Amino acid sequence: MYAYLEFENKMIDELVEFLTSETWKFHGQENPTEESIRHNFSNGNYNQNGNQTFWIMDGHTKIGLIRVFDLEDPTCLFDLRLKERVRGKGIAKHVLHWLSTYIFNNYPHIIRIEGHTRYDNLAMRKTFFNSGFVKESYTRRSWRQGGQLFDSVGYAMIRDDWESNTQTIIEDNFPY
Repeated sequence: MYAYLEFENKMIDELVEFLTSETWKFHGQENPTEESIRHNFSNGNYNQNGNQTFWIMDGHTKIGLIRVFDLEDPTCLFDLRLKERVRGKGIAKHVLHWLSTYIFNNYPHIIRIEGHTRYDNLAMRKTFFNSGFVKESYTRRSWRQGGQLFDSVGYAMIRDDWESNTQTIIEDNFPY
């Protein structure tokens, strides 16, 4: 189905092309520049310092990118980007299943994977839920983008739920 190819330093030009060829509506920097991408690359944000990046492949075509960070901590986070032409086809759900399996099988110290999205990214919110991630937070005016502050929603997959193939929904009706 889909394959995952680890990003290598020699792929920097492809990364620049990929990230500058589209607008990323629900990401902090909607239109990253070549300079910002190369700066982040030189700082190790793609494959050093607890970061790892993979191309999402459909055959020989790069259709997306997933960057995982904080891999040295018990909780890691990720950034997922799919080309606009492949969105809405269930690929992100496949990616989140792959990500959970990859992380929990290769990083035994990691106990949870966190993901955050803008409150109005309903497709990603649904994908989180349908992938077994649990909504854990709603944070007001915390997502800085385009000179504005948006609300954000946080989801997590914990190792215990992944291992037991369950989804532990948080029931907190306590008013404070």
